[in-house]
Amino acid sequence: MLPPNCSEHSAAVEVAVATLLGLECGLGLLGNAVALWTFFSRLKAWKPYAVYLFNLVVADLLLIVCLPFLAAYFLRHKSCDPGQVPDRILFFLWALSRGTGVAFLTAVAADRYLRVVHPRLRVNLLSLRAAWGVSGLVWLLMVALSHQSLLVPAAAGCLGQEPSRGGSFSLAWQEALSFVQFILPFSLILFCNASMMRTLRKRLRDPDRHPKLQRARALLATVVVLFALCFLPSFLAQALQAVFRGTASCRVRRALGHASDVASSLTGLQSVLNPVVYCFSSPAFRHSYRKVFFTLRGQGQEAPEPGCDLRDSDS
Repeated sequence: MLPPNCSEHSAAVEVAVATLLGLECGLGLLGNAVALWTFFSRLKAWKPYAVYLFNLVVADLLLIVCLPFLAAYFLRHKSCDPGQVPDRILFFLWALSRGTGVAFLTAVAADRYLRVVHPRLRVNLLSLRAAWGVSGLVWLLMVALSHQSLLVPAAAGCLGQEPSRGGSFSLAWQEALSFVQFILPFSLILFCNASMMRTLRKRLRDPDRHPKLQRARALLATVVVLFALCFLPSFLAQALQAVFRGTASCRVRRALGHASDVASSLTGLQSVLNPVVYCFSSPAFRHSYRKVFFTLRGQGQEAPEPGCDLRDSDS
């Protein structure tokens, strides 16, 4: 965060960020609309894994709703009043949707890990009602962690700006929460997927040619790329700002502030990349995206209709 006497608007940075947010909105809306249609039209049998994926889609759609307003915010040179209800709601929903998306991506990885690595645990018998209950608790937890911008406007400030008063605690809380939301889920997802690949390699004959292991490898690579593109730049930018706050020159802090704006906008890419995760979860999603792709290319032929059960065997 930049101190007031070091803040300086950059039209190039703000236009670039707004353009990126607009592209994320368009691509994310298309990908998640197809996923939502697949859930309601093609999936006949739901399991806890499907419940977590569905909530991930909802979190992405909520994030997408925020993107046009955030683009307008940057085009207005980050002009906002944290005391105004619309601005408070926007920044609250932005924080909530990002955190919830990461939480359900982690829940998906944990569910897959337990079913593949520890199939005999009783937690794998979780009912649909219990899965919806877990999902509700996740939403409540993320609301509790993100509520500050909604209920304490004077301390919350605006995106990319330092809180005006009483902001030291707010700033420390936001930075700590951001670090935890990156390090903990990323470490857990890597552990779950790596353990799952080791287990599959031991159980499967000729594992290097088995499609199940190949999908596990591709999914792990997708998650690593997703976190590297969406969250690592923001994590590093905030870490550098915390290190150099109050010690570096205005020029350095100003450059870090612009870098933080760009890095924060990259987190919206999760709504664009998450549909790749859905494609690895079921043939129904792969068929839906393939159908949309061929339709956009003007090709009328479709692949045969796949099974519509989101089966754990395909994960």
